[in-house]
Amino acid sequence: MAPSSRITHLVGTSLFAVVYGIARTLLILAAAAAFFDIPLAGADLPAAGLWLLVGSVSFVGFGILAGVMPLLFPERGVQMTNVLAALLLLISGVYYPVEVLPAWMQVLAKASPATYVIQGMRGAILEGIGLESAARPLLFLALGGVGMIIGGSWVFSLAERYAKRTGRLKRSG
Repeated sequence: MAPSSRITHLVGTSLFAVVYGIARTLLILAAAAAFFDIPLAGADLPAAGLWLLVGSVSFVGFGILAGVMPLLFPERGVQMTNVLAALLLLISGVYYPVEVLPAWMQVLAKASPATYVIQGMRGAILEGIGLESAARPLLFLALGGVGMIIGGSWVFSLAERYAKRTGRLKRSG
């Protein structure tokens, strides 16, 4: 309803989410380091920050794709995005190493950018792995993220046209 273009709205909300996510991550890292006595002396925090920033580009693409669900399914689309987020966390190695997953789920984990972001940030924070060994994975992650944004925007525009044509956007309350 705002008098702004679609791209302005998507970029603005995405940038806010990225800045908020980075600030929240830094706050949680500082609290965890203080309360649990995590030694950050050997950590490469700029490398971890770059992993988080480049990974956020991929997550923006996933967010645009997930935004299709509420367009197509107004009553339960938001819940479906929560299920997609949970599945992404399940296969990405957040809770346990990817190697313990069944073989077919490991294939999905290799396709998930979250897997590489988590591994990269863990390596930078816990082992002090710098940017010199992360340049290639970060490049692939950035290219994949840009591809996800382009593809997600295309799918979103198709879903938006369909939702307008079928009257799914005219719901109130």
